[in-house]
Amino acid sequence: MNRPESLTPVQEATLSFIRNYIAANKQSPTITELGAGLKLKSLRSVTQRIESLERKGCIARDRFRRRGIRLVGSDSPSAPSPTLLVPVIASAGCDAMDVYAQDEFGEFIAVDRRIVGARTNIAAVKAVGDSMQDAGIHNGDYVIVEVTEHVEQGDRVVAIIGNMAVIKQYQKVDDVVFLHPQNKDGSYYPIVVKQEDSKIFGKVVSVIPGTDWIDDIKIEYYPDYQPKR
Repeated sequence: MNRPESLTPVQEATLSFIRNYIAANKQSPTITELGAGLKLKSLRSVTQRIESLERKGCIARDRFRRRGIRLVGSDSPSAPSPTLLVPVIASAGCDAMDVYAQDEFGEFIAVDRRIVGARTNIAAVKAVGDSMQDAGIHNGDYVIVEVTEHVEQGDRVVAIIGNMAVIKQYQKVDDVVFLHPQNKDGSYYPIVVKQEDSKIFGKVVSVIPGTDWIDDIKIEYYPDYQPKR
């Protein structure tokens, strides 16, 4: 099926969420579930996105059913979607080991596929604290992580120590692992552990600033954020 019009990145992200939800749950999401998954505060913003996808022939709706969204046709464009839904699977402390690692997720964020490239095992971790702010990682940011234990000296990593998760810069000397903060104010110290007492969850690929979606277009960034040019 040829779509009558191309989709905007916002519409692609919405359609991608609907596809993934239906594939995982064998039913369509409700308006409330769409709003939560796409981090939209206004239910009207959700219905506007659904209406735009319906106008463009990507979905159809039964307005008298709670889960009335269905995909139209094969809905399999030849070109990959420009956005990818990444599960947020944990929060990790940048200051100290005070945030529990989690094994399950309840939200997704949409990221540009160019950020992850050819990597396939990708997750997002929400940063807590500011000990990594000189690396551009601030409290509330989403850290995009390639899930792997294979990291090199100087990589920024998410490490698991006990049942806690931390984001730090990795260094290994013999069988000792140093997890360094990156903040010049001097109030943060490295975490030093034996290699067998820690586990590398993944390597930091990119950082997405914590955002507050106001509507489909506008994003409010926290005051310190300066977009890279």
